[in-house]
Amino acid sequence: MSPKVKADLAATWPDLPTAGETEKSEKSIVFDVGDAMVTLTLMPGPIPWSDLEGPCQTSVLFPNAIEILKPHRAHLLIAILFKGQPTPVERSTLLTQVTASVLNVCEAALGVYWGNATMVIPKDLFREVAIESLPEPPGLIWIDFRVGPNEEGSTSGFTCGMKALGLMELETENATESPGELRERFEGLAWYLLENGLVVKDGHTIGEDANTRIRVDYTNSSFGHQSQVMRLDYSGTRKKKKGWFGRG
Repeated sequence: MSPKVKADLAATWPDLPTAGETEKSEKSIVFDVGDAMVTLTLMPGPIPWSDLEGPCQTSVLFPNAIEILKPHRAHLLIAILFKGQPTPVERSTLLTQVTASVLNVCEAALGVYWGNATMVIPKDLFREVAIESLPEPPGLIWIDFRVGPNEEGSTSGFTCGMKALGLMELETENATESPGELRERFEGLAWYLLENGLVVKDGHTIGEDANTRIRVDYTNSSFGHQSQVMRLDYSGTRKKKKGWFGRG
């Protein structure tokens, strides 16, 4: 597999440094890409279904994930060790490039379990998004947006994957928007933060007008995240509208 992966890396990502010589062991192959060491390890068993069941059930990108992925009997673990100090986005970028090349040469591959976001992504979609997006961050395959309605008519939701990119996860429990609108707002805010950094501060408001003033609080998570999150508080909003950002 190694020569094909390295050939695809060179063809698909011509700006990458040329991959170095391959070292092989019984189950793994290792090669360098610039100052990073790439390890591909064949694991003879499946990813535990206890890890995959939740992501498969909630996947928007992979609606038939349970049917496709539950029968799998082995998986390939891709790990990258950097010698320098890359940014979280640089780490995720190279991991995405290597993963996309592995998918292209491995006919048996079914999809990707992106552990940083605990989500599953179909094989063809992962590669397509990676190629179309990079070098811009392909947030669609790096961040999972989980949203749903509350009993009283509001909407809750949270992200998974922002922390691995050096940012805080987003969440809310009282959105006055529909699940689809909340997902769009999360996506827009996530892309904005990826591009600009942590410029939305604790106590700022976001929204497109005076009627949509969503307060941002840095606080503990209500959805099980271990680190501080960026919670959107909709208690100051008066009507449902989509929009971008303001500072209050």
